[in-house]
Amino acid sequence: MSTDNKKMKTDDLIGQLCGELTPTSPRCPYRRVAVWFVASVVYLGFVVWYLGIRPDFQERLHDTLFLYELMLGSALLMSASLASSWLSFPDCMQRNWMKIVPVTLFGSFVLWIVARSIAEGMTPMATLHIGHCAHEGILMEIIPIIALVIITMRGRTTHPYWAMAMNILAVSSLGWIGLRLTCSMDEMGHSFINHLLPFAIIGAGLGFFARKLFKW
Repeated sequence: MSTDNKKMKTDDLIGQLCGELTPTSPRCPYRRVAVWFVASVVYLGFVVWYLGIRPDFQERLHDTLFLYELMLGSALLMSASLASSWLSFPDCMQRNWMKIVPVTLFGSFVLWIVARSIAEGMTPMATLHIGHCAHEGILMEIIPIIALVIITMRGRTTHPYWAMAMNILAVSSLGWIGLRLTCSMDEMGHSFINHLLPFAIIGAGLGFFARKLFKW
């Protein structure tokens, strides 16, 4: 068989295998995440304005621990959202290392919660009930998570579970920051149960459908 015939058969085989695939055009991951980030911050600002900022906010701006917590949450938000955008592309655009950054920040965040809880003596059990903050957190997070999932679905991720994990980390950080701006209770037990746990449970539920949501 001649070389030309082999090449024609190979081309025909490739055409048959790729015939049902939808053509796509690459998009800049930075532009994609920037649009989502700006829109989510604006949305969060509107929700915070609607709910009302905490009355002691000016005082908290002089609290080093409060500022550190906001900066840690902001760093986790930015790194996880950027990682989510990269994960929307096949093989993470050869940037597998980027998942380490939000995971490390999340580990630091968890250690921060544990250390604060120990320092507070775990606080009275009265602070560990589910209150209105949990519902306000869902209000802050529901639109951003839907938008981020849709953005990821429009991509071609080869790591669906990692992509969903980064989505959850990004939006959970956004909600945590928002609730720290509106809720006056600083006990870490209350913050964990009402600010973080509800959406973590919802996010874990979404994780089961990650492969179906992000399939090509």
